[in-house]
Amino acid sequence: MPKTRAPFAWVGFVFLAVVVWLISFDSLTRGGIDFSVYWRGGHTLVHGWGSVTDLYTFQGGLPFTYPPFAAMIFMIFGIFPEKIGALLMVLLILGMAWWVSKLVYDYAHQRGKTFPLEKYLGHSGTIATIMGVIVASGPWWSTLGLTQINALIMLLVLADLLRPATRVPRGVLIGVAGGIKLTPLAFGLILLMRKDVKGVITLGLSFAATIALGFILIPTEAHQFWFDALSDPARVGNLNYPDNISIKGNVLHTGLPEHSPLASLLVYGLILILLVGVAIAIAVMNRSDMLMSQISLNALLMIAMSPISWSHHNTWLPLFLVALWVDGFGTHFVGRGRGFRITVAVLAWIATLGLYISPMRIAKMLNFGRASLDFLPPLPLIGSAIPATLMYLVAFIWVAVIIADRHTWLAVAAKTRVASVKADRIP
Repeated sequence: MPKTRAPFAWVGFVFLAVVVWLISFDSLTRGGIDFSVYWRGGHTLVHGWGSVTDLYTFQGGLPFTYPPFAAMIFMIFGIFPEKIGALLMVLLILGMAWWVSKLVYDYAHQRGKTFPLEKYLGHSGTIATIMGVIVASGPWWSTLGLTQINALIMLLVLADLLRPATRVPRGVLIGVAGGIKLTPLAFGLILLMRKDVKGVITLGLSFAATIALGFILIPTEAHQFWFDALSDPARVGNLNYPDNISIKGNVLHTGLPEHSPLASLLVYGLILILLVGVAIAIAVMNRSDMLMSQISLNALLMIAMSPISWSHHNTWLPLFLVALWVDGFGTHFVGRGRGFRITVAVLAWIATLGLYISPMRIAKMLNFGRASLDFLPPLPLIGSAIPATLMYLVAFIWVAVIIADRHTWLAVAAKTRVASVKADRIP
């Protein structure tokens, strides 16, 4: 890096340090409520191994809602005092944020894109600035404040999909992630659409092993979770809470009753359309090596399908936005009219701004603190749902464009591969 850039690189690191200090201080002094659930689960097993009966019973605060295998993993934190365990979790989340920032930077550069001010900040300074922007976003700020597990689930999934599939097939880490929190199993769609049969089987066996370990080591709690706690709606939370950005949550935010035929039709219809669309899009993009876009769209599908996806579950937002910028606007939308591209860009910017602020903060602002967020009037509830709704709309448009032009992209990918093979054969 040229010497003239070095002083400017520190601007990125100073910005990052300030943001990290503010968020980490908040999470370690006033927050960490979700981590307390993980810690209690792990602590319960550490100090009651073989005789635990209260893992899934309410003991005040939030209930433990994760599979038995997750409680075994959380034993790593449970052996420490809670604050020390929370500190370890915060450090792991920050390390993951740095890796995501580097992935974002590298993927953009591989596709010929550069970031604003990059010529001044240099390589490391730009990554530090990206990380500062990421951890200050609604999903990551809340993840650190609550000291949530999302970033580590994301680590397992990305490590599995980005690593070479050598002796250990892909799918093993996704299966482990599913054993901690069920929703990551949705990433099996990527393996399925790649026709990676070995990966799909490995995922299934890995996940089954996490279930088996629960029944072998803590059978009472495993039976309680899989046959009772898993289907108990009281353990999950308010589906109509403004921070629920799933498709079901967004439909309920319109005021439709949860069990009404229209609400059910909208929820399952939209999920089915998105599922089929993302599956086809993944198959097309796989031929063009657009891995980040495949992962991002699959992550959005996972968030959409779950009955409850709190906004802090969307730690995938930075990857989605960069993939949309690089592959969506940089490739798939190029042949579309200027008006189309501007419209999609406006929708994406509004969605990004709203999700960066977070739906819960928007609801609080629109409600002026007049009532509990569990019982909001229509205006703040609908207003808080606009960002996630627009995010899904942009995803639907992106998927529709890929499907409409799939024959063109498949032909381009085939020609590129043939040219690459010929180039490799030239001595």
